[in-house]
Amino acid sequence: MGSPGRVTISYASAAEIEGNYRRWCAMAGVGETPLGGYGRELAQAQRRGLLASGMAPSAVRAISAAASRGGLAGAVAARSLVLVAQHEREVIGGLYAGPEAFVVQRLQPWGTAAQARALVGLMKVGVLAVEPEFRNAGVGAKLLRCAADRAATGRVRLMYGSCTPGADLDGFCADRGVRVLGPGEGIDLSPVVGVPAELDPAKGERLAAVAVGDGPPVALSVGATDNRAPAENGPPSANDSRRRAATGNRARRRS
Repeated sequence: MGSPGRVTISYASAAEIEGNYRRWCAMAGVGETPLGGYGRELAQAQRRGLLASGMAPSAVRAISAAASRGGLAGAVAARSLVLVAQHEREVIGGLYAGPEAFVVQRLQPWGTAAQARALVGLMKVGVLAVEPEFRNAGVGAKLLRCAADRAATGRVRLMYGSCTPGADLDGFCADRGVRVLGPGEGIDLSPVVGVPAELDPAKGERLAAVAVGDGPPVALSVGATDNRAPAENGPPSANDSRRRAATGNRARRRS
């Protein structure tokens, strides 16, 4: 369709998350994963004042406060965004993005400084969905652009996401400066986290990434793929080892 007219993008309220998040996940193809059931936790984080509370440029205290209230899951919520797109007060799409808890956890051997850099500097777009009748009208691009702008303001350095090989996202990403990596190629996280670390694609997925703000160039890791284990899907919860991350990409140390 053509332009749907005035489309507004804003932070989603708890009620909007509860009413729409599961559908967004279904449209994005992640409804059958643990991420599809993460809406309740996101809505609760919004009601508690945790969600996006640490996105201001100087929000170290807010992140620490969120961590003291909710542990790693609270800190992740403080650095997470849930955006809603509306047209004439009708919800027509949404986006969820935030740091992946398992990436932060995997950096524990390097200490809290590396973990803090990952928490602040990395953001994964886990869900991006637009109602069918409003697709191909720039709504998804507007959601993504708004997320990137807010991420840059919040000192995020690298945004990334994942897609299946059959997903027709190359053109969409290329038009917006997002680089889709080849099959098996991973992202070098060391410019962001300050220690040797890589992010590998889950089995059957490709990664896409873009530097935001004054971020580093997106670098491909040679031989980054390690798909010996099945991909694991889950929301960023620090308390459940089976629910490790938004899409199951694997972070690993680089020797």
